[in-house]
Amino acid sequence: MKHFILLFAALALLSVSSCNKEGLSGPTSTQITGSWRWVKSVGGIGGVTLTPQSTGYAFTQIYAADSTFKMYKKDTLTLSGKFSITKNYKYSATETFDLLKINDLNPTAFTIRNDTLYQNDVFISDGFSTVYVRVKPD
Repeated sequence: MKHFILLFAALALLSVSSCNKEGLSGPTSTQITGSWRWVKSVGGIGGVTLTPQSTGYAFTQIYAADSTFKMYKKDTLTLSGKFSITKNYKYSATETFDLLKINDLNPTAFTIRNDTLYQNDVFISDGFSTVYVRVKPD
Protein backbone atom coordinates (compact mmCIF):
# COMPACT_ATOMS: atom_id res chain seq x y z
CA MET A 1 0.00 0.00 0.00
CA LYS A 2 2.86 2.36 0.84
CA HIS A 3 4.36 1.80 -2.63
CA PHE A 4 0.99 2.55 -4.23
CA ILE A 5 0.74 5.82 -2.32
CA LEU A 6 4.26 6.88 -3.31
CA LEU A 7 3.63 5.85 -6.91
CA PHE A 8 0.36 7.78 -6.95
CA ALA A 9 2.03 10.86 -5.50
CA ALA A 10 4.72 10.68 -8.18
CA LEU A 11 2.16 10.10 -10.93
CA ALA A 12 0.04 12.95 -9.65
CA LEU A 13 3.04 15.17 -10.22
CA LEU A 14 3.71 13.64 -13.60
CA SER A 15 0.36 14.25 -15.22
CA VAL A 16 -0.58 13.40 -18.84
CA SER A 17 0.43 15.43 -21.87
CA SER A 18 -2.62 14.38 -23.86
CA CYS A 19 -4.91 16.71 -21.92
CA ASN A 20 -7.03 18.83 -24.24
CA LYS A 21 -6.71 22.40 -23.03
CA GLU A 22 -9.10 23.83 -25.62
CA GLY A 23 -12.22 25.30 -24.13
CA LEU A 24 -10.59 26.33 -20.85
CA SER A 25 -11.68 29.85 -20.08
CA GLY A 26 -10.02 32.58 -18.11
CA PRO A 27 -6.59 34.17 -18.04
CA THR A 28 -3.54 31.97 -17.74
CA SER A 29 -0.83 32.50 -15.16
CA THR A 30 2.43 30.97 -13.97
CA GLN A 31 1.89 32.36 -10.44
CA ILE A 32 2.03 29.04 -8.63
CA THR A 33 3.01 30.35 -5.17
CA GLY A 34 0.53 29.23 -2.53
CA SER A 35 -1.41 26.15 -1.46
CA TRP A 36 -3.30 23.87 -3.85
CA ARG A 37 -5.91 21.21 -3.00
CA TRP A 38 -6.16 18.09 -5.17
CA VAL A 39 -9.46 17.71 -7.07
CA LYS A 40 -8.87 14.76 -9.39
CA SER A 41 -6.41 12.80 -11.49
CA VAL A 42 -7.32 11.08 -14.75
CA GLY A 43 -5.14 8.72 -16.78
CA GLY A 44 -3.06 5.61 -16.56
CA ILE A 45 -3.34 2.60 -18.82
CA GLY A 46 -7.00 2.06 -17.88
CA GLY A 47 -7.95 5.73 -18.01
CA VAL A 48 -8.99 5.74 -14.37
CA THR A 49 -10.33 8.76 -12.48
CA LEU A 50 -9.08 9.25 -8.93
CA THR A 51 -10.59 11.78 -6.52
CA PRO A 52 -10.37 12.41 -2.78
CA GLN A 53 -13.80 10.80 -2.50
CA SER A 54 -12.82 7.63 -4.41
CA THR A 55 -9.45 7.18 -2.69
CA GLY A 56 -10.38 8.26 0.83
CA TYR A 57 -7.58 10.81 1.10
CA ALA A 58 -6.61 14.26 -0.17
CA PHE A 59 -3.37 15.87 -1.28
CA THR A 60 -2.24 19.43 -0.75
CA GLN A 61 0.69 20.97 -2.62
CA ILE A 62 2.42 24.08 -1.26
CA TYR A 63 4.72 26.20 -3.44
CA ALA A 64 6.66 28.87 -1.54
CA ALA A 65 8.18 32.09 -2.90
CA ASP A 66 11.67 30.72 -2.10
CA SER A 67 11.09 27.84 -4.59
CA THR A 68 10.50 25.23 -1.89
CA PHE A 69 7.78 22.64 -2.35
CA LYS A 70 5.80 20.44 0.06
CA MET A 71 3.15 17.82 -0.64
CA TYR A 72 0.88 16.50 2.08
CA LYS A 73 -1.37 13.46 2.05
CA LYS A 74 -4.02 14.36 4.60
CA ASP A 75 -1.77 16.01 7.22
CA THR A 76 1.36 13.92 6.56
CA LEU A 77 4.27 15.34 4.59
CA THR A 78 4.94 12.92 1.70
CA LEU A 79 7.30 14.93 -0.52
CA SER A 80 9.38 18.08 -0.14
CA GLY A 81 12.18 19.85 -1.93
CA LYS A 82 12.77 22.53 -4.52
CA PHE A 83 10.78 23.40 -7.62
CA SER A 84 11.62 25.36 -10.75
CA ILE A 85 9.64 26.67 -13.70
CA THR A 86 10.73 26.79 -17.33
CA LYS A 87 8.53 29.13 -19.34
CA ASN A 88 7.70 28.51 -23.01
CA TYR A 89 9.40 25.11 -23.25
CA LYS A 90 9.42 24.06 -26.92
CA TYR A 91 8.11 20.48 -26.87
CA SER A 92 7.69 20.21 -30.64
CA ALA A 93 7.62 22.44 -33.68
CA THR A 94 3.99 23.34 -32.90
CA GLU A 95 3.68 22.98 -29.13
CA THR A 96 5.14 25.07 -26.31
CA PHE A 97 4.14 25.16 -22.65
CA ASP A 98 5.43 26.00 -19.19
CA LEU A 99 7.23 23.21 -17.32
CA LEU A 100 7.19 22.60 -13.58
CA LYS A 101 10.06 20.53 -12.15
CA ILE A 102 10.12 19.26 -8.57
CA ASN A 103 13.37 17.82 -7.26
CA ASP A 104 14.66 15.21 -9.73
CA LEU A 105 11.20 14.04 -10.85
CA ASN A 106 10.13 14.29 -14.48
CA PRO A 107 8.76 17.76 -15.16
CA THR A 108 5.09 18.37 -15.89
CA ALA A 109 3.43 20.83 -18.21
CA PHE A 110 1.24 23.16 -16.22
CA THR A 111 -1.33 25.88 -16.69
CA ILE A 112 -3.09 28.03 -14.12
CA ARG A 113 -6.54 29.41 -14.98
CA ASN A 114 -8.92 31.08 -12.54
CA ASP A 115 -7.18 29.61 -9.47
CA THR A 116 -7.14 26.12 -10.98
CA LEU A 117 -3.82 24.34 -11.55
CA TYR A 118 -3.68 21.79 -14.38
CA GLN A 119 -0.62 19.50 -14.37
CA ASN A 120 0.02 17.20 -17.33
CA ASP A 121 2.80 14.73 -17.91
CA VAL A 122 4.80 15.33 -21.05
CA PHE A 123 7.33 12.49 -20.91
CA ILE A 124 5.15 9.50 -19.85
CA SER A 125 2.62 8.21 -22.36
CA ASP A 126 0.19 6.70 -19.82
CA GLY A 127 0.57 9.19 -16.98
CA PHE A 128 -2.06 11.29 -15.28
CA SER A 129 -3.66 14.66 -15.87
CA THR A 130 -4.18 16.23 -12.46
CA VAL A 131 -6.30 19.17 -11.31
CA TYR A 132 -5.79 21.26 -8.16
CA VAL A 133 -7.63 24.34 -6.89
CA ARG A 134 -5.99 27.20 -5.02
CA VAL A 135 -6.61 27.21 -1.27
CA LYS A 136 -7.76 30.69 -0.32
CA PRO A 137 -6.17 32.12 2.85
CA ASP A 138 -8.56 32.49 5.79
